Amino acid sequence: MKLRKLMLVLVSAMAAGVAAAESMRLADPAVLATIRDDVPTPPRGFLPEERARWVLPDLSRMPLAPPTGPVDTPAEYERNDGLMIRWGSQNALLTEMAVPITTGEPDMTLHIVVADSNMQASASSTLQSAGANLSRVNFIIAPTNSVWMRDYGPRFVSDAGRRSIVDHVYNRPRPLDDALPGVVSNLWSEPKFDIPLSHGGGNFHLFDNGVAFMTTLIQNENPALSAQQIRDHYLQYQGLDLTLVPPLPASFDSTQHIDMWMLPAGRKRVILSQYPNTGGVYTTPRQVTEDVATQLGGQGYTVFRTPGWRGSNGAHYTYANSVILNRNVLLCRFTGFETENAQALATFQQAFPNRNIVQVDCSGIITLAGAIHCIVMHVPTAYFYFENFEDSPP
Repeated sequence: MKLRKLMLVLVSAMAAGVAAAESMRLADPAVLATIRDDVPTPPRGFLPEERARWVLPDLSRMPLAPPTGPVDTPAEYERNDGLMIRWGSQNALLTEMAVPITTGEPDMTLHIVVADSNMQASASSTLQSAGANLSRVNFIIAPTNSVWMRDYGPRFVSDAGRRSIVDHVYNRPRPLDDALPGVVSNLWSEPKFDIPLSHGGGNFHLFDNGVAFMTTLIQNENPALSAQQIRDHYLQYQGLDLTLVPPLPASFDSTQHIDMWMLPAGRKRVILSQYPNTGGVYTTPRQVTEDVATQLGGQGYTVFRTPGWRGSNGAHYTYANSVILNRNVLLCRFTGFETENAQALATFQQAFPNRNIVQVDCSGIITLAGAIHCIVMHVPTAYFYFENFEDSPP
């Protein structure tokens, strides 16, 4: 059962008043062009040397110790206190996201993970020069391996009304990434519950009715468990009714994560990628997504569709990998695909009539098998959650 406070309407109205007083800024493209990375970006999948040494962890002896509950996992389109990112790679893209987030989101903090104080100073200077509001930024000093925050970052739930963390074993041999949820748990004095699953967090989406979706990649990563045991874990640890669907082929999308083609947009509202009906490499992606569209439509969901395709560079292009954050939505755009960009923007404006849509350049990161949803983790309101923003003006 979802935990809601009776203060919902009052505080939502107060937040709307503050939002109206804010003036969102966008980063200057000329400044973005000067920003350089501190370290290279590893792919969202495995580096060759990582693949060679990776073995599935044996989690059979990890004790089952879920939250005592009642446990509730908020949807991303509900109220958030903050957003967490990792600085060092994709710095220009992170800056392009950070400026509208810190200037257009009242009462919200952008938590930035940095390796050390020197990187913090560099990030501060870069963000300020691009127009970000540093009073909305909180730095967390912690060593990490990669930018893919969605896959390893802390997954927040409510345990009897208190914000807590559910942590999985990251499905990459990147120990510093895997340790970050514990760092945040200690830093913020929030309980951490270890779910005995090897997993990449982008293969997960949920709605505020307690229904969640993953691809069956989760079964391949946890072969000792049955599908029902995996579902039971998500019910116990996150209070969710989990549906498993087929993944896209690894030859088409190397991650096989559901966030590359699905985006819950609101209560009983979802955005799904739509692939060409031309056969060949599109046969399975189209079949999978059309089947899910039919399934959700039959359950009363409103289904919106945005273009998805394979580029000449082999990348899987998608607009579903976007970030909903309170009154704003960050949407990918891709250089050279202006028609598709316009189609996606029109669909998002229809799906989010009461939110601001901000397009950011994902032309570079998409070639690494990910986009902007992959590099953020939502930090929901600590003690009570708000409904979505469908009935409130931006």
